[in-house]
Amino acid sequence: MRTKHWLRLVGLTLALALVVAACGGDDATDDTEAGDTTTTEAAEETTTTEAAEETTTTEAPEATGSLLIWADANQAPVFEAVGADFTEATGVEVEVQVVDRGDIREQVQVAGPAGEGPDIFVGAFDWTGELAANGVIAPVDLGANADDFFQVAVDGFSFGGELYGVPVSTEAIAMIVNNDLVPVEDTPTAIEDLAGVCEGIEGLETCLAVQGGGDAGDLYHMIWFLTAPGGYIFGFDEEAGYDTTDVGLDSPGAIEGAEVIDQLTRDGVMASINGDTAQNLFLEGQAPFWVTGPWNVSTLNDSGINYSVVKLPTIGGETPAPFVGSNGVFLSAFSENAVIAQTFLSDYIATTEVQRAIYDADPRNPATQSVLDQLADDPVVAAFTLSGADGIPMPNIPEMNSVWAAGGDNILALRNGQIDPELAMTSAADTVRTLLAEAG
Repeated sequence: MRTKHWLRLVGLTLALALVVAACGGDDATDDTEAGDTTTTEAAEETTTTEAAEETTTTEAPEATGSLLIWADANQAPVFEAVGADFTEATGVEVEVQVVDRGDIREQVQVAGPAGEGPDIFVGAFDWTGELAANGVIAPVDLGANADDFFQVAVDGFSFGGELYGVPVSTEAIAMIVNNDLVPVEDTPTAIEDLAGVCEGIEGLETCLAVQGGGDAGDLYHMIWFLTAPGGYIFGFDEEAGYDTTDVGLDSPGAIEGAEVIDQLTRDGVMASINGDTAQNLFLEGQAPFWVTGPWNVSTLNDSGINYSVVKLPTIGGETPAPFVGSNGVFLSAFSENAVIAQTFLSDYIATTEVQRAIYDADPRNPATQSVLDQLADDPVVAAFTLSGADGIPMPNIPEMNSVWAAGGDNILALRNGQIDPELAMTSAADTVRTLLAEAG
């Protein structure tokens, strides 16, 4: 990962010089206020000449400053390696602190304003709306590699017309098949055919293992049942964005999808189980089908199970649309080294080399075409990508915070046989409308 960015480093040096000049003494301020354009132009000409001379040397000038990065345990080693390269090339010290991903979102909103937070931190795209609205993150630039990123990933980190994160992965759920129980050629493509396949397999606890029942509702893993018949969360217009006054959880399509969930549960095809149980049943050979995402590829590979990944089965002949998410790297709005941090993001994190390293450390669908091209012969990546191609971006707006519990809790009650499909969805929608109204 020893990449030399001589011209870009010159740009960083010039930017840092401007920062230093902006913090100079009163004389410099007086000159500017007096309109001494001749002196300014001369300084610019000298700087440009010096920069041109620097490009012919064998060593790039060292910059000053430091960066603090918060990363989870999976990705921290990559940031440490990239940080070492950055330090060697620029002289800027990079410290990487391991912070549990589940804690970053809350902690950064407290630590940032207090001057104790990171300059850069990893996170999920659906944090974007909340963090941008609260002034916690700053816009970023993808630099020379901007065209390499998938638009769905860029859209996920966009809010109010600005891009707030460098994507490093995309993700969507698909169906995993135990090919020792169900041969590839017998894999059903329609959910209506699952029961028939499972009837001939002995020792099963359930046929389709889907997280979202048991002791915790999970709208994320269940949304595809609602979207196949035409259900939705919020109305959406490409120009206007999300219409939070149009709540679609009780739309006819969503209710029809809930009826499918209810039928599969009552027929014993899909048990009401939580995430750990869903995983264990599949890994123990007690469920031939498992709906999960690329974050479990390492677990599958380590298990030794003969498996394949396929698109989600159709429902009533309609293609389901799972949520498509993305993970990435944010720039803190409270960073005192924003110029340096932006260079680190655009000239290092946004490159194919680093994007591939992040994929290798935490295998999820890549966010760039160049890395996907490197993985073209991987059927697992291809299948997850195809499943995501059918999907819809998960809304990254703050109003989604009012949706998760309402949707998940009512679907959980439905799977547990405590409520009927129509009441489950109308209750979920009414709760969302009430919460949004109370929030103003």
